[in-house]
Amino acid sequence: MKIPDLKSQYVWVTVALLAYIIPGVFPLGTGFPMSDTTMEIYDIVQSLPEGSICAIGGSGVFAFDLESSAGTIPALKIMAENGVRIINVPLGTEAVQYEKFLIDASRIETKYGGTHEYGTDWIQFPYIPGGASGLVAFLDDIHAASPADVYGTPLDELPLGRELTNWEDIDLWICPHWGFPTIVQYVTGERGITSISFAQSGAYARYSPYMMSYPGQVYMTNGFLGGAQMEQLVGMKGLGHAAIDAYQVLSLLFVVFVALGNATMLTAGEEE
Repeated sequence: MKIPDLKSQYVWVTVALLAYIIPGVFPLGTGFPMSDTTMEIYDIVQSLPEGSICAIGGSGVFAFDLESSAGTIPALKIMAENGVRIINVPLGTEAVQYEKFLIDASRIETKYGGTHEYGTDWIQFPYIPGGASGLVAFLDDIHAASPADVYGTPLDELPLGRELTNWEDIDLWICPHWGFPTIVQYVTGERGITSISFAQSGAYARYSPYMMSYPGQVYMTNGFLGGAQMEQLVGMKGLGHAAIDAYQVLSLLFVVFVALGNATMLTAGEEE
């Protein structure tokens, strides 16, 4: 049996896959620029007083938005450390599962050794239908729009639920997925609540002009890079670092491949 020749292309593809996978599993902490906007977001989240309430909600989740999760998870960790309470307000059917995923991934619940107890420190609302009209109804009268949590427990039976009345009880709104224009219009534009979006890069390119329309009130991070920036400020290496590390290592490897390829071509030409 003849052993087939090992072509250089196979070696290069194997090395490239390893260079992509390894940093993704074990983030290396490669360098990247820090955004002033991300630092402002960090300061806003960090400055929330103990006992304040942050709403997390939007719509249009695309199979667990990892780009958005990269920035949202460290923000949740900050809020948990500072005693900020959280209400998840899904405006899309799939957002219920995603927002619960964020809580689990951040490990802020008591069952993971964290500080937040369900019903007292955070609540998961069920899907609130109606899009913009559903959001407005929720902001005007929380108990009327959603009298029970996602498990069917009446809000009046939950310590945090009894404190919720309307939008005046909400200190900050975070949108970790799509639907940010609706949040900006009704939460920030009409009620003056600061809103933050840990956005996918595609959403950032589309919605970043809102930051110019509402300076000092609307903030956005940009995809995995924004997530890595938040992680660095918090002192952790998560999804953002994994994606940025893999991208930068693979980019450097391509430069090396190009240099080796040109050197090989020149050497072969001289021999001929």
